[in-house]
Amino acid sequence: MTESQPPAHSGLSVDPVTYELVRNTLLAISNEMALVVAKSAYSTAINEGLDFANATYDGQGRLLSQGEYDLPAFVGITMLAIPEVVRAIGRETMADGDIYMINDPYVASTHCNDIHFVKPIFFEDEIVAFLSSTAHWSDIGGVVPGTLNLSAKTHYEEGLRIPAVTIVKQGELQEDLLRLILANVREAWERVGDLNAQTAALRTGEQRMHALFRKHGKAKTLATFAEMQDHAERMVRVALREIPNGVYASTDLIDQDLSTGEPVAIRLKITIEDDHAIFDLTESDDAAGSGINGTLAATTSSIYNSTAALLPPMPMNSGIMRAIEIRARPGSICYAQPPVAISGTAATSLECTFAAVVKALSQAWPERGCGVSSTIHNTCYSGVDGRAGFGAPFIEYVWSVGGMGGTQKKDGANVVGSPYAASITNIPVELQERRYPLLWNRYQIMQDSGGPGRSRGGLALTQHCSFPYQPGLLNSFGNRERFGPPGVFGGGAGKTAGLVLNMGTENEQQMSSFSTQVPVDVGDTLTLWSNGGGGYGDPLQRPAERILEDVKDDYLSVAAAREQYGVVIHERDRRQLWFEVDEAATAALRRERSAAR
Repeated sequence: MTESQPPAHSGLSVDPVTYELVRNTLLAISNEMALVVAKSAYSTAINEGLDFANATYDGQGRLLSQGEYDLPAFVGITMLAIPEVVRAIGRETMADGDIYMINDPYVASTHCNDIHFVKPIFFEDEIVAFLSSTAHWSDIGGVVPGTLNLSAKTHYEEGLRIPAVTIVKQGELQEDLLRLILANVREAWERVGDLNAQTAALRTGEQRMHALFRKHGKAKTLATFAEMQDHAERMVRVALREIPNGVYASTDLIDQDLSTGEPVAIRLKITIEDDHAIFDLTESDDAAGSGINGTLAATTSSIYNSTAALLPPMPMNSGIMRAIEIRARPGSICYAQPPVAISGTAATSLECTFAAVVKALSQAWPERGCGVSSTIHNTCYSGVDGRAGFGAPFIEYVWSVGGMGGTQKKDGANVVGSPYAASITNIPVELQERRYPLLWNRYQIMQDSGGPGRSRGGLALTQHCSFPYQPGLLNSFGNRERFGPPGVFGGGAGKTAGLVLNMGTENEQQMSSFSTQVPVDVGDTLTLWSNGGGGYGDPLQRPAERILEDVKDDYLSVAAAREQYGVVIHERDRRQLWFEVDEAATAALRRERSAAR
């Protein structure tokens, strides 16, 4: 269970100009650190996909700022990672020039792939701040290439679990520790490049932080840090007061626990008490027997980010969490305890916790509510690259983007990252084909995939690739093949996800999002599609002219317009985009559908 943090009040007044200068400098520090990582890292997922975050914290390890390129889920997680590093290393033993490393999911991370580097910032012989650089390494050991093993029953089958350790001591890289890590991971040369990029980012951030303290002085800078968190707390409490007091409950389902084949439920009750909110997950199901369990850090991150996404814009720092209490039961799907498996949490328990918050807060605050957005779908292709000039092992880790949920006033965005992973970018197919032995044949928006509603859910992405060079292995982790992203206020669910090997051939094979070590041969193909977003409001209330535009844009078929929205459209000339709404038939059909409810 996590509770509200104590205030960071300083007692020293901060003028508005200094406040804005410090706040924006911290933002610039995070952004510059992000640039260093993106330009220096070796992993494609990091340097092209931007699967990272770089953030700043005060001297107590409380979040101050995140950058414009930072993965939201990582920033939420590091609110627990920094205090754990301080606890484990010991504040009194920390030294100038140190850098610490941790990926232990049970106390400070999502899964083993997400590697956090943390640096204390000393000024005038005092720890005045911390910096973190977090990134998803494409492999951190374990049974399967890429480490993401949804079939695992314990973390021992997943990857290398690293507690808080000192990887750089007073400026000196600890070579023996690095050798130990590299001996247990695949593509070690790539891991070294990622480590160097993240530690370089921290050193760059340290220089900029020292300049900030020299410019404004230690006392005023620290006072501003405190005021930033106080300001965020005041804003979130004002926002919570606008929500009627009461209890708002929701449930969301993970498709399956691989050990049983049955769905797993995340049950949430949000209690609003004036300017305080309690997020109670204690009635959620017990931990699963496969890698879909969520850690407390992942659950905390999900609640932090989903709440911030639905509330009015406000500073994103730990001050928000002072107004929020999280109750989770150790040993449950939301609070994994060693040694249960956790490698698939990002696409399953973390995302479904996010969805449960969205559904519950939408009840509490309909004008800011929305349909649930797609989950992130991850695919890992590995083997030995037999193309001329390559001849080396490879691990390609990519993801699919999908549709956002519809809101009261807008349709959901098409083919974008999930809200908790909103900063990731599409990795260009040309670059993938250069670095890895596969060919992409299709990358397109999927018609009829958005959840129907007065505001439609965003559309999914459908992809098709082939393996023309040599055999390999596929691992996949995702969710929502059984239960699409739900709509709200009568809106329909977005399309469910899917993967198929050799679609349309005699060798067609349905491949689950929960697949491990599936062999592919030369000439095989993979077709996959993500989720559409959930709709908002009654689909029969969507204006016919908006549906006509969706048909012209190929977002919606004529058949789906009739089936999902009760709108009858006649196709006159598709080439000239000449479609017409049959207003009389539409009115009659909608009356019939309404009466049948």
